[in-house]
Amino acid sequence: MDAREETIRAAESYTAKGFLCSEAVLLALGESMGVESELIPRIATGFAAGVARTGNVCGALSGAVMGLGLRYGRDAPKTEPSRKPYWYSRRLAEAFEEAYGSVTCPGVLGLDVDDPDDYRRYTEKDMWATKCREIIKTSTGLAYDILQDEK
Repeated sequence: MDAREETIRAAESYTAKGFLCSEAVLLALGESMGVESELIPRIATGFAAGVARTGNVCGALSGAVMGLGLRYGRDAPKTEPSRKPYWYSRRLAEAFEEAYGSVTCPGVLGLDVDDPDDYRRYTEKDMWATKCREIIKTSTGLAYDILQDEK
């Protein structure tokens, strides 16, 4: 098994242990880079389910953005003449949107998990297992690819 697949499997393993989408992706990407911190997964918790079921950016995508930030994020306020400091987030968001047609949790799932009727459909269809875990794997893989391309 190659390192990309190991990273994706790590994200799957974290979800199986009960971690949320944003947490699982960040944990797996951090692990793949050798980054350990007591702040991971805590900093990712609030981003799950489209930022606390508000219908915003998919938690798996948010976790992947944070994971890329572990390598490419800034440590000081400065300007970079040739590249915006958030290029990696843009590249990831574009790839994610190409894969799913949206970057929001409701756009990707086709329902709003904050709406009681939609949440009932989400649980009845076991979308955590059938849809969200696939999105977690895809987000992890897309972020991993960016990490490799930019080495």
